[in-house]
Amino acid sequence: MKSGQTLTVISLGGGVQFPDRSRGQASVKALLASERDYDRTPDCAIFADTLWEPPSVYKHVEWLKVQLRFPLYVVDSLPLVRHGGRSLREDVKALTNHSGSRSYVDIPVYLKGRNGEINGIGRRQCTANYKIRPIRSKIRELLGPRKGRRVPSGTMVELWLGISTDEAVHTKNSHEKWMTNRHPFIETGKSRQDCIDWWTARYDWPLERSVRVACPFQSRQRWVETKHRWPELFAEAVETDAKMRDGLAFAKEPYLHSLRMPLDEAVALDEAKLGGEGQGDGFGNECEGHCGV
Repeated sequence: MKSGQTLTVISLGGGVQFPDRSRGQASVKALLASERDYDRTPDCAIFADTLWEPPSVYKHVEWLKVQLRFPLYVVDSLPLVRHGGRSLREDVKALTNHSGSRSYVDIPVYLKGRNGEINGIGRRQCTANYKIRPIRSKIRELLGPRKGRRVPSGTMVELWLGISTDEAVHTKNSHEKWMTNRHPFIETGKSRQDCIDWWTARYDWPLERSVRVACPFQSRQRWVETKHRWPELFAEAVETDAKMRDGLAFAKEPYLHSLRMPLDEAVALDEAKLGGEGQGDGFGNECEGHCGV
């Protein structure tokens, strides 16, 4: 890009995720922008792929590529990390974080003391390292500076985030001097329900919900759904959950499930107790407010 120009980018979640935790407003935002409902048409949308999404997310991303009037780029974290280029999926399964250390994993595991007491949650860096960083890396590539060079003076990026009025607490300014965050739904007063209504008035298939396969902040009902819809992915999560308690250098026991018990046992209990009702989705705990927007 030439100095003085503005690049408009949509940060895109990979599904029509409501009413679960990651906000499907991102898809609605992109479709509205493609229909020219805003004061400008974005130059592109970017989806950060953790390589650990359910199949419905990838199907939806491919569908969006056809619907949008502007390019949709799919990026991952592989070029960014220093220890050989691995994804969130590979890192968590290997019990390492983004820097290759085995001292913790980047997902917010639930912790329990050796005597059974509840001890909070682990570090929450998955959104920053496997969502935000890959998107910013792609933006820099689109701007044109070579690695290690500054963004051209006067060049700006306007990054659109799909945060609705229900979630205004998650709005924040960009830390980059050359980037500004924009929240179209806040500007137009759209709530999460407004986005759902917009979707259902136009499309006749059910809304999917997206979340990383082993995300501890997903709802308990979502774990049950994963077990039945994608048994191979669920088995992978069960194996990872068990490995964490043997391989991580934690003084406390880490768990993927909020009940703080082995994942297969917790989900078996939920199958019997929850029925068709969810039990909360962890949305209020989302660390960056940008996971899926």
